[in-house]
Amino acid sequence: MAGTLDRLKELLGEPNSWGWARPRLGEAAEEHLDIRLPADYKAFLDLYGPGAFDGFLWMDRPVDGTAHELERLWPRSGGKCDLHLTDPGRYPFPFHPRPGGLIEWSGEEDGTVYYFLPEEPEPADWRVVVETGEGEWHEVPGPFTEFLLGIVEGPHRPAFLGRYRPGPDIRYHQTPTL
Repeated sequence: MAGTLDRLKELLGEPNSWGWARPRLGEAAEEHLDIRLPADYKAFLDLYGPGAFDGFLWMDRPVDGTAHELERLWPRSGGKCDLHLTDPGRYPFPFHPRPGGLIEWSGEEDGTVYYFLPEEPEPADWRVVVETGEGEWHEVPGPFTEFLLGIVEGPHRPAFLGRYRPGPDIRYHQTPTL
């Protein structure tokens, strides 16, 4: 994890502000989800905080850890929870909190959504599932920071990202906090 996170830090530069690390927010998220999250995902967000890669890949995380905020980020009922059951042709994966259900971690303005596929017992081994804005599904290897590094560095960028996606000059822009 440290090697890929260090490489991302080299490419993205130092965070604009410090003090994002709040382990209690990761703990609150894990308690709400009733599952451990990948350590590299938590470490990245502790380092950079919520924000976006050049306005295309938005990442969010709790900032206050309230029950309302956690439910907004990761609903335990309603929303996508039962889509796999009602339309498995359109939704080939279950959604959290169903066992092994997808856990959303990012999205784009075009409707593309990024998920963790928590089928492996160790979160570091989880794959990434991408639902494109056109309704296509792609399953790619993880872990999280290696997936991000592939997006940034290429040449192993997933083809579904298209040619107008970020490259080595990408920047991460933090969401201002109050």
